[in-house]
Amino acid sequence: MKIDLMGINLQRNLGWNRHLTIMCFADIGLDDIETTLRAVALARHNGEIIVLPPKVPGAKLGDLGGIQWNTRGKFAQAIRDVILAGYEKMGGEMPPEPTVKQQTGINAARRFVEKAKPAVRRDHVTGKRIGEDPFDAKDAPIERRVVPAVFSVHEAANDNDVSGVLRTLGIEVEEAERACG
Repeated sequence: MKIDLMGINLQRNLGWNRHLTIMCFADIGLDDIETTLRAVALARHNGEIIVLPPKVPGAKLGDLGGIQWNTRGKFAQAIRDVILAGYEKMGGEMPPEPTVKQQTGINAARRFVEKAKPAVRRDHVTGKRIGEDPFDAKDAPIERRVVPAVFSVHEAANDNDVSGVLRTLGIEVEEAERACG
């Protein structure tokens, strides 16, 4: 996809100590789909340079924009590279390296997000993924146990002394009487 940088508006007096710093707004042309995106923001977020999709004029905080994309996806990276090249040519101020304190905060935030993700559990035999509760997961292994059983009729048992189920399972007459009585 061909991406043209049509215009750029640099931001001055950047506050690099903030969580999110807008570096510039750019207008880009997407020739393949004959579209122009106005006010695409090049920003530094947690020490990483990303591009944010344009916002709808007059939108309130929390409203969805007219267009959205994954800020870490291939499309966003291609746009970022084009805008960043134009930003540097126009003499835009590149962000400083994060301080130790900022880097510690970035690392803590990353660890918090990684910790929030549940660990993937796998069956030790099949290697298939097991869900949060192994008994609720679709692909959880079915537990099957084979118990040898002997079915016999006790020699001293008759129909009057012991019911058919107890006699079939081979339980002693005395034990059956104690259990039933």
